[in-house]
Amino acid sequence: MVLRLATITLLASVAAVPVALAQQGQDYIAPRTEHGHPDFQGTWATEFITRLERPPGVENLVATEEQVRNLGTMMLSKVPALNDPNVQFASKQLAKVKGEYRTSVIVEPKDGRLPFTKAGADLAARIGLRGSQGFDDPEQRPLAERCLESLGYAPIRTAPVLEPYQIVQTRDYVVVYNEGPGGARLIHLGGQPPPESLRSAEGYASGHWEADTLVVQTTHLLAEDPAREVIGPVRPLVLGRHTKITERFTRVSETELFYRYVVEDGELYTQPWAGEFSLTRYNGRIFEYACHEGNYSLTNALLGGRAADARAAERDK
Repeated sequence: MVLRLATITLLASVAAVPVALAQQGQDYIAPRTEHGHPDFQGTWATEFITRLERPPGVENLVATEEQVRNLGTMMLSKVPALNDPNVQFASKQLAKVKGEYRTSVIVEPKDGRLPFTKAGADLAARIGLRGSQGFDDPEQRPLAERCLESLGYAPIRTAPVLEPYQIVQTRDYVVVYNEGPGGARLIHLGGQPPPESLRSAEGYASGHWEADTLVVQTTHLLAEDPAREVIGPVRPLVLGRHTKITERFTRVSETELFYRYVVEDGELYTQPWAGEFSLTRYNGRIFEYACHEGNYSLTNALLGGRAADARAAERDK
């Protein structure tokens, strides 16, 4: 009887360990700024291979041990062999969110795919065609190639490289600086949004605090170019004039900043869709990204397009 009771007690204590660990994570209290809000300041980074949409044939969001080992290598094999030599796709790790490895950034819908309407799918197809064939003038190229948007704009997107983000907080603003094209992004804590006519690729971001979570709503997007940079052989993410993006930033540990967003646009998507990932505390330096000053790639892309057209014309003679 004593042995049986001891065994039951031991099993109960082992079963309680995950619960206790989970409670420890839930009980984490982030340090505060001088204004009493959770302190997100400093540099955070992403460095994972997980893409926005789930790979074909993968049904589960949380990766199995086999997928953790193999999916990163498989995704890297899809990267074109010819790339900018300054871009090194070094990471082979899947995104890790609160201890779980993920197979896609998208978590809703459950299939991990962009829920395009027909209009949204047609627009994405035209943008994909432009990306592979549009080399007549700079305006045909994506905003990021022209140094006009940032991966830090809403919704924040990632690349399979080390991508640092520096966050600065004041009483009235949160500033997110991405080491990449576009530079700093301003989140307004309070105040009135601008007139509808004042729009930009960044949009207008209005934030407020819900307990320890920073909630940010972005509107006033400029839709002359609806595409937003997404790395990899995937369908483009498209936004419109009526798109609303709601982001939530929550510091869940000393080294993890959890990020979740929801995109709503009834013209482009059949339902609101959500993505999430975590940024990790980064102790390295962050550098200025002089995009326009070093933007030789755009010139070379246009020259390459003209060379390809010339070769095609020679073949057709």
